[in-house]
Amino acid sequence: MNNKPLELGREEMKEIAEIEGIRQMWGAESAADMEAMLDKQVYAVKFHYQSGGPGYVGDYFILQGDAIGEALELFRDGDGQIKIIDYRGL
Repeated sequence: MNNKPLELGREEMKEIAEIEGIRQMWGAESAADMEAMLDKQVYAVKFHYQSGGPGYVGDYFILQGDAIGEALELFRDGDGQIKIIDYRGL
């Protein structure tokens, strides 16, 4: 298991930038705008994650804006899609 943060690849940035909810959170008008933000303004890392019990194994992403606050967590689901981890019913 690799527990060190990894830099997001260009394709992962594009995938994340396509998620409408994420664009809305950051106020991006388009996927291209969001991709530019991911490249320059948003702290974004990926981990190859494995939970301790029966659970999740796969990509785990953390996005943090340029203001201190709660980070956005994402994971790659069984269909290979990047999804927002929703702890608050959003």
